[in-house]
Amino acid sequence: MTKCPGCLINLDKRRNPFGQTMKDDKDLEEKLADILYPSTKAKEFKITLVYRYKISPDYERAVDLAKRNPTYREEGDGEWVRHSATFTPDEVDELFALFNLVHEWEGTEVLVNHKRIPYGQQLWLPLMWYYRIK
Repeated sequence: MTKCPGCLINLDKRRNPFGQTMKDDKDLEEKLADILYPSTKAKEFKITLVYRYKISPDYERAVDLAKRNPTYREEGDGEWVRHSATFTPDEVDELFALFNLVHEWEGTEVLVNHKRIPYGQQLWLPLMWYYRIK
């Protein structure tokens, strides 16, 4: 049984909107651990792209690219849907392809290690392109 320090919450029995327990959902468990145990040292560098529904010929292609990622999430319905996928340096080509489709869409966010930080799109994302050099 996994417990929140200082409280009586059994994290193994809590379920996310998809019916999975916290124990089954590694990405959600990792986000919760970042909140409960903040540290100054990240285990791994990750970029998350979050974007909304957009009437665009590229929308279906963007959703298809994001769904190929094992961390893909979809929240909401209809025109309020939000898609997200998290990429590591090993997946930089997939990140680049998706970003090129959604970067100009209103509401597109770039998160670094699941957090909104200043200059995510202008500074941190270009640093990720460094990994495209082989």
